[in-house]
This record gives sequence, structure tokens and C-alpha cells, in this order.
Amino acid sequence: MKENRVDLLLATSAAAAAVLLARALPFDEPPAIDGRLRRAANKPRLRPVAAAMRPLFPIGLPGGYIGIAYILARSLRRKRCAGGPAIVTSAWAGWLVHRAIKVVYRRERPLRRDRARRTESYPSGHTTGTTALSVTAARVLSREGVISRNAAVALAIVPPFVMGTYRVLADDHWATDVVGGWLVGAAIGLSCDAALGETRSLRVLEALRRRGPRRVRRARPKFAE
Repeated sequence: MKENRVDLLLATSAAAAAVLLARALPFDEPPAIDGRLRRAANKPRLRPVAAAMRPLFPIGLPGGYIGIAYILARSLRRKRCAGGPAIVTSAWAGWLVHRAIKVVYRRERPLRRDRARRTESYPSGHTTGTTALSVTAARVLSREGVISRNAAVALAIVPPFVMGTYRVLADDHWATDVVGGWLVGAAIGLSCDAALGETRSLRVLEALRRRGPRRVRRARPKFAE
């Protein structure tokens, strides 16, 4: 219960930070940091990197990360592990919440000659969905003993960072859109895990029961000869 309260507090803080960031961003005048990062991302030497990251585009669409969530949930069910509903819910929420935000909040995307003007920039949907799924999956898989704690930390951080970097290099979003996606996605992921993923599976509980209390080795007394 204490861990749930901490998760919900962190989720609330992340959501509040996303709202504050949105209120600070103008509609069509990006802050200086966005302009500098966009110019850096558009340098010729980074174009091969952006091209190599294009396969990430379909993964960041709803059909990509929601499909991955169902695959993970099915794999957990086969292993008699809990947490599948939390993973699936986080993926769906990542899509629905970010679309709801874009209905009421408008921000112009980076202008490009090869596409029409778009005004649904904040937060980055690819980043939001990937972050929500990664955070929930990392916590569930670690709790169920499927992956180590270090692997869970990497799963929670690396995919969202890579996806956010790709969205900036592809010139589809401002860097602050990506930060908003990280914040909203983290809020969703932590909330879904706190609400649906906290209970350990029977398989894990049985393993802990079989292991029993840890035995403390005591040093044998040395007797003088």
C-alpha cells in the first residue's frame, strides 16, 4: 500500500509538471531551447541517424505499442504471472489520454515544406505511448521475476528516450513536446501499475513460500586445542 501511494504521488507530480509545461508553451512561438535543439537535430551529419531510426515510426503508433502490450500480457499469462491487465491498460491509456489532451490543447508543430500545417504537437503521441507501456511493463516484469531490477530500469528509460530522440531528429516534434510525452506517459504508467499491477501472481508467491526464511550463517566457535 505504501508503494502504491508513492507511485500515485509520483504520477500526480508528473501530470502536474506536464500541465505546467503546456501552459508555459506558446502556440506558434517555440522557446529558444526548442529552436536550438531543432537546428542541432537538422544538421547534415545527423540525417543518417534519423534515417536509421525510421523503423521506429510504426512502433510508436497505437497499433504498434498496443499490439506489443497484448503480446506481453499473453506471455505473462502463459507463465502464470500477474500484471497483464496493467500493461494493456497503460498502452490504451497512453493513446486515449494523449488524444484527449490534443483535443483541448493546441500547439503548432515544426513547420516543414513537405507537409501541411499541423496544430496537435503537444505532447508527442509516440513518446507518450512508449513511455506509458515501458514504465508499466518494467515494474510488472521486475515484480514477477521475469527480468532483473537493472533490466527493468533500462526498460523504463531506454525505449522512451530513443523514441523521443527519434521524434526530434525526424523533425516531427519540438523537444518540449517529447518532454511532455515523457511526463504524461510516466504518469499513466505509474497510475496503471499502482491500480492494476501491484498484486503478485500465485507463481511468485509459491516460489517465495518454497524459499522460506533466509538462514543466517553463524560463525562456528573455535575451540582451543
